[in-house]
Amino acid sequence: MSRETVRLRLNESRLRIALSVATPPLLLVMAWGSWAVEAPVLLTGLFAVMTAVLGYVAAWDFPTAIEVDSSGIHRICFLRRQLLPWDDIAGIVQPGKRGLVLVTEDRKRHILLDRFLAEGELDLLRAQARLREVQVGF
Repeated sequence: MSRETVRLRLNESRLRIALSVATPPLLLVMAWGSWAVEAPVLLTGLFAVMTAVLGYVAAWDFPTAIEVDSSGIHRICFLRRQLLPWDDIAGIVQPGKRGLVLVTEDRKRHILLDRFLAEGELDLLRAQARLREVQVGF
C-alpha cells in the first residue's frame, strides 16, 4: 500500500486557547485576593493548588494544534511537542459530537482537539489514518 506524504494541521479554537491561557492567572488573582481579605486558609490553598494544576495542564498538555504527517500525529502544546507514532496508535475516536481523542496500543487516551470539526477536516484525517491501518470512530 502506498503512503502519501501529506501534512495536515488542525488548530484548536482560538476561544479555547484564550480560556486555557487566561484561567491560571485568574485563579492566581483569586488566590491572592482570598489571602488579602483573610479568607479561610483552605480556600486560599484550594485556589493556589488549582492554579498550579491548571497552569501545568495549560502549558504542557493542552494541545493548541495537531499536525498529521508520515511519522505520526504531533500534539503541539505551548511548552512541548509530543509525537505519537502511527505504530503506537490503536484508534482515533470522536467521543461526542465534537473533538477527537487518540487511543494508543497500551490504551492511553490523548485529547487531540476539542472543537467541532468540518467534514472536510474529518475526511482528510480519516484518509491518513486508513493509510496507516488505524481504526477511526468518527
